[in-house]
Amino acid sequence: MVPKKAKDFKKSTAEDLTLPEELVSDLINFYWAKVRNHISNLEYEAIEITNLGTFKVKNWIIDETIVKYKQYIDRMHGKFSEHIVKKELEERMQKLEKIKSLVEEREIKFKEIRDARKNKNNLEEQGPDTSGPPEQDL
Repeated sequence: MVPKKAKDFKKSTAEDLTLPEELVSDLINFYWAKVRNHISNLEYEAIEITNLGTFKVKNWIIDETIVKYKQYIDRMHGKFSEHIVKKELEERMQKLEKIKSLVEEREIKFKEIRDARKNKNNLEEQGPDTSGPPEQDL
């Protein structure tokens, strides 16, 4: 299967929908610009694109990027021209920390779901609990 490029299906889509090709092109460009914007701005830990899949931020990539940013900031010598770059890197590091916490929450949630499934299967195999409170003589 050879993937199609947007320019290959813009004209046929415009003809099928009886719309101007420029309108279809603008719509496609707008959609992918929004997708790129969401990905690059680190707004969400996962982005689902219908009929294409779900793209999730990897925890190890976040850690590597934070380390790179910290090293880069440490190499700066306080020049005025570097101040803007340093500020932007610090803002991106804050976004990365936020996304990292969301990714960790997602991983904990999925781990709890997996554990609950395992426990449910184990409970079915074990049967009822016959041990009750100890009886006391009166």
